Amino acid sequence: MTIMANDGDSGGREIKEEDVIIAAVEGGGTTFVVSLARMVVDPSESKAGCESFTDLQVLETHTISSELETPQHTLDEVADFLMAHKPPQEYAALGIACFGPIGLNKSKDYGCILASSPKKAWRGVDIVTPLLEACGNCPHALETDVNAPALAEYWVARTKKGEQISSAAYITVGTGVGVGLVVNDKPVHGFLHPEGGHVCIQPLQNNGSQDHEGYSWGTERSPYKGVNTVEGVTSSVALTERLLKARALTNSDDDDDDGAAADGPNERDALKDVPDDHEVWDHSANALANLCVTLILVTSVERIVLGGGVMNRSILFPKIRRRVLTLLNNYLELPHHDQENGMDQFITGSTWGDRGGLVGTLLLARSIYLAKKEKETAVTATKSDDSAFAIGVVHGIILSAGLALAALTLVRKR
Repeated sequence: MTIMANDGDSGGREIKEEDVIIAAVEGGGTTFVVSLARMVVDPSESKAGCESFTDLQVLETHTISSELETPQHTLDEVADFLMAHKPPQEYAALGIACFGPIGLNKSKDYGCILASSPKKAWRGVDIVTPLLEACGNCPHALETDVNAPALAEYWVARTKKGEQISSAAYITVGTGVGVGLVVNDKPVHGFLHPEGGHVCIQPLQNNGSQDHEGYSWGTERSPYKGVNTVEGVTSSVALTERLLKARALTNSDDDDDDGAAADGPNERDALKDVPDDHEVWDHSANALANLCVTLILVTSVERIVLGGGVMNRSILFPKIRRRVLTLLNNYLELPHHDQENGMDQFITGSTWGDRGGLVGTLLLARSIYLAKKEKETAVTATKSDDSAFAIGVVHGIILSAGLALAALTLVRKR
């Protein structure tokens, strides 16, 4: 598949009645991104001013804050955009990828943000229904905001790079830590979806700093109360709280400063000014290496991709790769790790940059549309076979009746 991004040329956005238009909504922690794309049957039809993705051409993309007055305000703006750009022939399919935890299985919680979400205002909010209604209740697919980019990374490795892998993991590291996993062409769900950010880790030795007792977001409902977990150590919230606590201990003997919480983006912006050699990055790399090792041992995953705001700190990648090898202690021979730059291919950054989630969401819409078409084709073929069989039966009956009549006439003449 090729995806073509609109560069603002109105010619690239022209929609014909025969066009197949799909929609994608990626719901993230701070923004919702809405995109419309045209299925391109013949690549030669690709319109000027668009970058190609093989059979998709992105026509419109719009970003909406997820931190408006209420979640309903955000969803209303997304729905308004979808309705305002609805093509005359209706949307062919809708892909939705959203932060979680979110109900993915068809139950009473389907499409709703679950009660364990750290985003309190969004708990219990139905994401799917208003978006489906805006799209005319077209076929849809729902995924997490980490399974979607995992799908995009898996797809590009298989189709563009020609790699014979059967699995890929995507780890996003921001205000929280999420894990998406694709195995044998399908995102992993189970009874919910992977929540790898909450697995326990082997922490580093103190290294002279005050022991870190988890992060403020973890005390309410997180597994292990966020103590010595991946998210409790390397999310931007946890890293900032570790940093604030260290500074408070350095600058003051006042115990009241020990529990500093990174409640807002302004506090977390402090991470941008932390030098590369600060010990906070060693703790971050260790936590993520522990997560990579867990994924390797449990799923035998063949590609691990890391993204999110924290991973903009590029020095983390070599630290993580080295720590993974140390933790594995030569137990496994990892793919290509004995070759030059081999670990760079195994544990790597996103091919798509910050567009991975949107690409994966478009892939979801595309796959549900193609599945529908395949089913319709199979039904048509079955009906044709049934019709042919019925015609054959009728012909057989007529032929048998004719033969019987001929035989009867012959007997009477005798």
